[in-house]
Amino acid sequence: MPRPKRHLQAGYRSGLEVKFQTACESMGWILGYEQDKIKYLIPESKHSYTPDFTVTKNVYIETKGLWVSSDRKKAALIKEQHPDITILYVLQRNQGITKKSKTTYLDWAAKNGLDACTFSDITHWQDYIMRHI
Repeated sequence: MPRPKRHLQAGYRSGLEVKFQTACESMGWILGYEQDKIKYLIPESKHSYTPDFTVTKNVYIETKGLWVSSDRKKAALIKEQHPDITILYVLQRNQGITKKSKTTYLDWAAKNGLDACTFSDITHWQDYIMRHI
């Protein structure tokens, strides 16, 4: 059986906050509770990416079955942060980015300036490799 919830003095989120405020008041100190907001930034988090295939230095191929949102965001960030790197995304099929979306993987890639094709578009990915070898 769950423990019954303790009722806290209005506005407080923990019993310790109530105890602390009560102790301060007993000493004649009136401290403001949660009056100010201090803004801060969460520092950037560093990640690394390992492309599937290396064609030559700074030229890669990434194969994707499902190209989920987090993978697409990563692709856009890599393009933005590393303009000297070229990646061809070879997709298993050109499906919608979500079940309800009319935007396909290839539409999204084109909109975001990424080179992409389906695996069945053999000419595209073979030409890409031949251009860079």
